[in-house]
Amino acid sequence: MSDDTKDYEVGFGKPPKATRFKKGRSGNPKGRPKGAKGVNASLKRELETKITVREGNHEIRISKAEAVAKRLTAGALKGDTKLLMALLKLDTDLFNTSELGAQESVRAFEPDAVDYDILRDFFSSHPDGDGGPEDEEANDVSS
Repeated sequence: MSDDTKDYEVGFGKPPKATRFKKGRSGNPKGRPKGAKGVNASLKRELETKITVREGNHEIRISKAEAVAKRLTAGALKGDTKLLMALLKLDTDLFNTSELGAQESVRAFEPDAVDYDILRDFFSSHPDGDGGPEDEEANDVSS
């Protein structure tokens, strides 16, 4: 061994200096082969292919994904509870963002505790007492 390697401890997460990746070189120099695609890409490609489907008296060409969606919806409408539950789960996954936006817009109009404090201070410092002319009318009606 040379003097450089004696002061370096080899162990977990510390490979020998001679076997480390060289600076400026990729750890996978050949890279992924051109023809190799992932499972998601293959599934997407398969769902995008067109098939011929008979609807009523005529035939139409739709993607396999559309055919699955039509079949799922039709089964749920016929009363298949498993398909209905699957459709409802997909519905919340697809449209959850719009519901969150609606909830956030409702929250934007709710006053904070600080707003209530400001209103309480304003009405308590009113020169006529607690609430002004509205309170006088309320007292007349209740008497």
